[in-house]
Amino acid sequence: MKGFACILFLAYLFFGLTIPSHLIAATRGIKVAVKTPEGQRIDLYRDSYALVIGNGNYKKDWDPLPGAIRDSEEVAAALRRNGFRVTLKTDLTREAFNRALGEFVIKYGKDRDSRLLLYYAGHGHTQKMATDEELGYLVMIDAPAPEKDPVGFSLASIDMQALITQAKMIRSKHVLFMFDSCFSGTVLNLRDRVTPSAISDKVRYPVRQFITAGRANEAVPDRSVFKETFLDILERRDREPIPDGYLTGEELGLYLKSKVPEYNPMQHPQYGKIRDPRLDKGDFVFVLAESGGAIIEEPSHPGMKATLRIRANVSGARVYLDGVDKGLTPVTLETIQPGRYKVKVVKEGYVPYEERVLVSPGKVLEVWAYLERVAAKGSISLSGSPEGAKVYLEGYYSGSVPCTIEQVEPGRHTLTVKKNGYSDWVEKVRVAAGEMVHLEANLKKEVKEVIEPGIGVESFTNSIGMEFALIPAGNFTMGSPRRERDRDEDEKQHKVTITRSFYMQTTEVTQGRWKAVMGDNPSYFKGCGEDCPVENISWDDCQEFIRRLNQMEGTDKYRLPTEAEWEYACRAESVTRFYFGHDDRKLGEYAWYVANSGEQTHPVGQKEPNAWGLYDMHGNVWEWCQDWYKKSYPWRHVNDPKGPSSGSFPVSRGGSWYSNARYCRSAARYFVSMSLNYSYQGFRLVRELD
Repeated sequence: MKGFACILFLAYLFFGLTIPSHLIAATRGIKVAVKTPEGQRIDLYRDSYALVIGNGNYKKDWDPLPGAIRDSEEVAAALRRNGFRVTLKTDLTREAFNRALGEFVIKYGKDRDSRLLLYYAGHGHTQKMATDEELGYLVMIDAPAPEKDPVGFSLASIDMQALITQAKMIRSKHVLFMFDSCFSGTVLNLRDRVTPSAISDKVRYPVRQFITAGRANEAVPDRSVFKETFLDILERRDREPIPDGYLTGEELGLYLKSKVPEYNPMQHPQYGKIRDPRLDKGDFVFVLAESGGAIIEEPSHPGMKATLRIRANVSGARVYLDGVDKGLTPVTLETIQPGRYKVKVVKEGYVPYEERVLVSPGKVLEVWAYLERVAAKGSISLSGSPEGAKVYLEGYYSGSVPCTIEQVEPGRHTLTVKKNGYSDWVEKVRVAAGEMVHLEANLKKEVKEVIEPGIGVESFTNSIGMEFALIPAGNFTMGSPRRERDRDEDEKQHKVTITRSFYMQTTEVTQGRWKAVMGDNPSYFKGCGEDCPVENISWDDCQEFIRRLNQMEGTDKYRLPTEAEWEYACRAESVTRFYFGHDDRKLGEYAWYVANSGEQTHPVGQKEPNAWGLYDMHGNVWEWCQDWYKKSYPWRHVNDPKGPSSGSFPVSRGGSWYSNARYCRSAARYFVSMSLNYSYQGFRLVRELD
């Protein structure tokens, strides 16, 4: 904000958990666990990494912030003392920021058991979007003032919505954002005063938590009180609110909300969780003391011995320590040298248990090995033609012809083989425990007639095999009724008339169709096959695909659907939460979503279509629309609405493999930056009648 230094402190803590500095040598490869008051053990993380960024030497219209550089260095040092492997960057442009963050996330963000932290100190700014909602930005060192050059500012800054959307794609379960800034936006589900509780099993669930240093437009001084207060409790200079050795995210938020105003009455920290039912159940944890049940490490002290006890849920399991046989469980190894060891516990008929531990000087470490029985499974050997055809077991990609599918659960299964230009081969097969079933799949060539669209043509297939269904003109009520479960406030019901019939693609655009037009495949899930939806594409990428397809077919009729056309086609005259009814329990018959997707996309057209023959309108991938997002719908009956003429984010519809039932509803709306690419974002096309 102009007129005062606005410092931003941003931290991603993916399963944030901190071990006392006097106990830490490093955490790499060490499994950390805590115990609840009921004695339940909860495994937390294996590794801890931090990316610390401080922007202070601004080049254009922003005041220099020497305190931001100093703060980033102090936080980096504190994090190192608390078990993080830290990368420190200063004075970054937008390109350098994106590269640093991208490399950090790609390298460390894939492991669900890792803790990742990003700290940012520098200028922040808030702007209003076309929807009158507020959006916060991280200001990079070469950004001009938004009042002087709004386009240049947007191109040189990092918007918070993009960061939050990207954070949802990180595999690590736990994320904490801390903003030492004046911050505005609608991403937070703020708590007024949540009463924290002792450590519980809820820490195992995913969460995206937020703590801000103050309300919108509150001045944040260059020397950060918020940062100092946070480090006081992190480094045990102040007492934890609940003296149990653990500090939860809710507990930290309430602590800062109460403590910071004592030093600066102009600051009122806020805390909360993201507005997403899949990401608001958990809680992250700092370990502030050597609590019972936590597996931790400490510096080595020569001459001090240690004890390692190894037990298992089954008796007579054999124990190996760094490959050396140590006998049958239970095993107690006394007076061993402190250090790192690999524990392996095995027994015939059970899945081996392996864990890396660090045995601390003068300490007793107890490891419980839980062995699971090995389920007897079968396998399927598949040969046939053409070679390279994609093989799917129960809808999941399992290889290409010829192949052998191992570890198949006993029972009846559906095997599907697909290849563009061929009819699908589908076979029901029964597999017994320990049995290998041999099958041969010979696909038949499929000849698809190219039908030209036009008046009276109910459906057509274009020159590259994209199939379209005729959607008749008509009236419908857009949005959701006030009593609809999971309804959002941007779904106000209003009457809409679609005055002209149009064709809509019966499925999402597939990877194979994309390659036929663009010559490449940008998808994250390439192994899913050419019949899976193309994803990892931006709104701009879709526009280029449309331009090339129109050029190939000598027309200008292909485009993205408007938001109204999309919902009209999805509903197919239905008025329920989904086009098939209200019941979430039936959604798996019509959609690939979080409950059945296995965290990936699936071939299009496998689920039940709607009444107009459209597949995957719920789930699989979000679908770009042509409109710009605006929170408020029209108040009156409108014809062929196209949304606002400009905006910051295009609309997406339909939900994805990553979405829960709430976001797969017919009326559910979503928006992301037009230039970003995500593995849950795809599209389908409309073709206007000639």
